[in-house]
Amino acid sequence: MGFWGRLFGRKTPAAGEVPPGSSKAWAVEPREALMRQVEALLRADPAVEKVERRTQDYGLDITRAGSDGTFFLDNLFADTRELPPEQRVQLIQRYLRALWQESPDSLHWEQARELLLPVLRASTFGMSLQKPAEADREMVGRRTLPFLRELLVMDLPESAMFVQRRHLETWGVTEDEAFTAAHANLARLPDEGVELYDEEHGPLWTVETRDTYETSRLLRPGFLAAFASRVEGRPIAILPERSTLLIGGDARPELVARLTESAEREYAAASRCLTPALYTVDDAGRVVPYVHPGQDVLANRVRLAHVRLALAEYSAQKEELDALHAEQEVDLFVASYSATARKRDEFPISWCVWSHDVDALLPEADMVAVRPAAEGDEFFTVPWREVQRIAGRCLTPVPELWPPRYRTTEQPSPEMVKQLRAAQVTFEDFQAL
Repeated sequence: MGFWGRLFGRKTPAAGEVPPGSSKAWAVEPREALMRQVEALLRADPAVEKVERRTQDYGLDITRAGSDGTFFLDNLFADTRELPPEQRVQLIQRYLRALWQESPDSLHWEQARELLLPVLRASTFGMSLQKPAEADREMVGRRTLPFLRELLVMDLPESAMFVQRRHLETWGVTEDEAFTAAHANLARLPDEGVELYDEEHGPLWTVETRDTYETSRLLRPGFLAAFASRVEGRPIAILPERSTLLIGGDARPELVARLTESAEREYAAASRCLTPALYTVDDAGRVVPYVHPGQDVLANRVRLAHVRLALAEYSAQKEELDALHAEQEVDLFVASYSATARKRDEFPISWCVWSHDVDALLPEADMVAVRPAAEGDEFFTVPWREVQRIAGRCLTPVPELWPPRYRTTEQPSPEMVKQLRAAQVTFEDFQAL
């Protein structure tokens, strides 16, 4: 069964089923079987001096040729679990070769610049909350679409390695110079894999270039906009996981619904998920989140996909921040990003809580449940835009956090609380801009 069969809902082996060609041992304890297989291949390498299992993670600590390293197996497990034994061994060996390949640290800028490419990742991917001494190991990236980041990688023979800030220092170049080189390389990537998939509800195109940079092509200026002549309506794209890019048009609701369903399903199933949301282009040809016109079921479902991405990213961010604050003994409340569906029409609404007697980091949501310090547990709800208008001076953006959060740096004055209360609306009465 091919990838597109999985994407559009044909039968996929369920968890625990034996993939075709797999051994019974693989089916009984698949994670343990993979661990043993990797251990055996490592110990067969005469240059490997030590192989030890990690106690806290699914991975191995390895010493090879005098150098120490760690091999985490979760991605390898996801990539190999449905492969027959021979292909599984080949992929494991490829992963191991990637561990031993030449490090970016040893390359000069003239060599490195030809290998750079941009990639899209979720906003919390590789979330960098290191201590100051480790800041040079932060991945080089910039914010693009909501809840996504553009990162730099070096396209090496066996894998792509992320560029860190220390590499820029070694090469003696700025971040802008590195991104310029990466985009020049991206422009040279061939597009032979862009093919018409079907025309069931209007033309639907696949980007199946098999170079693992399918979704990177959305970063190429004008790439998505160029499909305006190939689809019906505005071009819309889904990129639920890193190597999947499907492009159609929004003229027919049936195709919008089909893409929305496919993005939701594949995002939920992918081990390297990216986004369940849909994207289009604005009048200037820039890629932007897609909003389906109207207030019907389909429009709400398209909106919900964007809310789901925000839920996933804010949840991952909160987990990392809570862990960091616990380690550093910092008393700072990280507010949750929550969502609900309005009863009368299932319109998705996001919300967070602002309790005025708590030092907190608030996510940017549709609504804020406000609790004044002097009024006990009595909450009232106010649209985020009104909170910013009335009490914006009490909220300070934290520039290093993405997705965005705001520190509650002061309590609202009694006059602000009065204005906030006057601006309150219920979830049923909330109107999105």
